[in-house]
Formats: sequence, C-alpha cells, structure tokens
Amino acid sequence: MSVSDLTRTPSRETGGESPWDSQHEEFDYEVDDIEGQIPSSLRGVLFRIGPGRFEIGGHPMTHIFDGDGMVSRFDISPDRIHYRNRYVRTRSFKRANETQLPPKGFNTQRVGGPLANALKFPENLSNTSVLVHDDVLYTLWEGGRPHRLDAGTLETYGSESFDGALKRIGAFSAHPKVDPNTGDVFNFGLDFFPRPMIRCYRLDKSKRLHHVGTVPIPKLGFVHDFALTERHLVFVLGPLVVSRPIPVALGMRPFGEALSYKPELGTTIVLVPRDGGKATRIETDSLFHFHVANAYEAGPETVVDIVAHDATGGWTQWNNYVCNFRDKAGPAFGGTLTRLRINRNTEAVVRDPLNELGCEFPQVDPRLVTTAHRYTYLAEASVRGGDPDSITTVDTTTGAQDRYTTPGNTVCEPLFAEDPENPGEGRGWLLSLEHRPSDKRSRLIVLNAERPSAGPVAVATLRHHVPMTFHGAYRTVSE
Repeated sequence: MSVSDLTRTPSRETGGESPWDSQHEEFDYEVDDIEGQIPSSLRGVLFRIGPGRFEIGGHPMTHIFDGDGMVSRFDISPDRIHYRNRYVRTRSFKRANETQLPPKGFNTQRVGGPLANALKFPENLSNTSVLVHDDVLYTLWEGGRPHRLDAGTLETYGSESFDGALKRIGAFSAHPKVDPNTGDVFNFGLDFFPRPMIRCYRLDKSKRLHHVGTVPIPKLGFVHDFALTERHLVFVLGPLVVSRPIPVALGMRPFGEALSYKPELGTTIVLVPRDGGKATRIETDSLFHFHVANAYEAGPETVVDIVAHDATGGWTQWNNYVCNFRDKAGPAFGGTLTRLRINRNTEAVVRDPLNELGCEFPQVDPRLVTTAHRYTYLAEASVRGGDPDSITTVDTTTGAQDRYTTPGNTVCEPLFAEDPENPGEGRGWLLSLEHRPSDKRSRLIVLNAERPSAGPVAVATLRHHVPMTFHGAYRTVSE
C-alpha cells in the first residue's frame, strides 16, 4: 500500500539518507534478510512510533514533532519476523491528505497566515508513543486524546475518551507508566482551563479511567514525562514555561516559539499520592529534562532517575536540533543519566550523575517500574554533538557501562525484552532500530542486554528505511 501521492513535489526527504527522511509507503511483508540467530525464547511483538512524513504537498514541516504518526509493528519469533507499518488515521491526517496542506503543529503553522492560525490548538498527530493495555493498542500525543488501533492490523478505530472521562482537550500524555504489580496504568494530562493544571489518572485493567488528583501549576509549562513509585506520581517541573501566549493566540507565532527557559524560576518537584491524598511540593535548583528512567521509594527518600540536560543551555541545544533537523544542528544528545535523591522529610535534593556520554531515551526492565532497579538502558552519542550511535547498559550499582556502537549510523530508544526461560533483572535482550544511511535502509537489532558490546545476536534488515522513531512498546507472546 502506498500513500506516496501525499507528497507531490519530489524531495530528498523520501530518499532514506537521513533518519529524518519521510517514508510515504505502507508495507506488510515477511523480512527475508536476517543475519545471526533470533533467540529461541524471544517471542513477541515490538511496536515503534514516530513522525512518518515531514512534508505535505511540497510544504515542509518546521519541527520533528509535527510529522504524522506512523506505527511500525514487528512480529518476532525464532524462525521469522513480520513487518507492518501504518499511519494513524487521525482527523488531521485525513484532512491533510485531502487538502495537501500541513496541519498546525507544535512549530508548524497552517498555510494562510495569522487568520488561519488564530485561536487554534496544535492538531493531534498521534505520533509520540504507544500503550498496549489489555490487548488494545493506543497511540499517544501529549496534547490530546489517544487513538485506539487494532494491535494486529494497525487499523485506526478512532480517538479514545474512555467513556467520556477525558474531558475538555482530553490530554493524555505520551508517557504512561504501568504498575507491573497491579496492571494499572497511571498517566497525566495538561489542562489550561479554568487555570493551568496537571490532571492525574489511573486506567484500570477493565479500561475504566479514574481521576487521581489535580496539580495546579502557577505558570503553564511544558511537562513531557513523570515518574511512578509504589506510593507517588512524581513530577519534576522545570522552568520551561509559556511566556509569550498572545502572539500564539493571535496566530502570529507557533506554540513552540512561546516557550522560554527561565532558570531563575528554579524547579518544583511534586509528589502526588496514588491514593489521592495531598500533594507535596519541594523546591530545588533549575533542571531541564525530557525523560524519566524509573523511580522508587527508599525510606524517607524518593529516588528518581532522569536524563538531565545542561541547566542553562540544554533547552537552547534541544530546540535548535528539533527545529533544524534537516541540517547538522546538534547536540541534542547531551544529557546525563542523573539520579535525584529527594528527601521528603528535609526537602533536600541530591543529584548524582550515572553515565559518561550524552544520552537520551532511558529505559529499564518494565517488571521493575516503581521499585529499585540496577540496570538502565540508553541511546547515546559516542561523539559529542553527534546523533545517537550507541546502545548502552549502565549498571547503576557498580557504575560499569557496556556499549554497542555503530559509527555513522543512528539508533533509537532501546527496549528491554525479557527472557522467559532465564528470569532475573537484565537477563534478556535490547531491541532497537538502526538507520544506515549508506544503504538507505533500517534494521532491527537484537542485543544481549547484559553485554551489548558483543554486537547484535540477530539483525533483521528491512527493504526500506524507517524514519527516526520516538518511543515504543514490547509485549511477550506465549507459544
């Protein structure tokens, strides 16, 4: 199946030389180029999602957040891998196909000037992450409702409000956390009315959405991720705030240009009890981050592992990269895996760096979410200011690091796949997509999670490239 007619003007973006080149085709095939041996106990489905196209009708997107969501599905077993990809059929996707005009995005304006953009929210592109819950696949975008898809065919059923529980703009963030002990999903959404706030949710196993609490925030900001412990939802609210809303409301500027990083405001850490009790706020020095690895309680301390970027220039570096992704605009991968030790009694916050190279997209064994973990898995840049070309296992107990590096190529977030025949933390594989500009193709790599430096135990090379994906999910399938 092809949607190639959506880009009527030929462009380098369709070529596959860059991880940010568009992919206008939809595929469905058995992968016939497999090297190595797929582990005998690796049976499951890997989902990856990210923006799939970066121009429409000859009109380029101006930000990597603004491409329509495209899901890739890998059905993995010891003797075969099947690949399928589909665009999420959002209202925005359908309208753009009809008009050949780009949607209003995080930083991309509609064609037509201020009148076409005034009093308009960015459109739901459903391109950031996925959630598999009770065998249902949801695609996520933090400014609106999730979309429900068939987990097998990837057919889009429509947006999901959970029987009307998601009200107003229906924001349901792209970083839900699954409690492995209960199966419940915790998440949040930003709301603007009647005042800026964070709405906290719990989605139970029967897909009923419960309201856990509301966190007023004095100034509307950009909140992308949070942490979950056995007792709390933890928000690390950095000083990235909306400071120029009027030009945005009038359609003169995109939403992304309204954000300002103001380190003098410091950072507020908010601990929201899972049982709905009163939230605790703790003030600390300025901190800029996007992603959380994990969190847990240790006596009077709440421990949160995040990827922290430079507290003064981190936002400038990131913003330069995501707005100039067609050129060399690094360093986006300049973050450091950092442990925050938050003393709930004294309100002291201690920061400990845990890795060496610039990194992003931290992951842990999902069976250990909410509890103490030993290993964290990262996408790293081996060259300062470069794109991510390494998958690294960090032993947070000993400090040891083991790294697979593929110079000249680009890797994405590594997801942990457990070995059902060899239980225990770290015993399993890391799954990532590797983009290879030399042959304009992408390949699925399977690494030993304990020793990625040994190189892939199996590689499945696709017939084409897959644009850089943001996030994903892996689910084990029983025989």
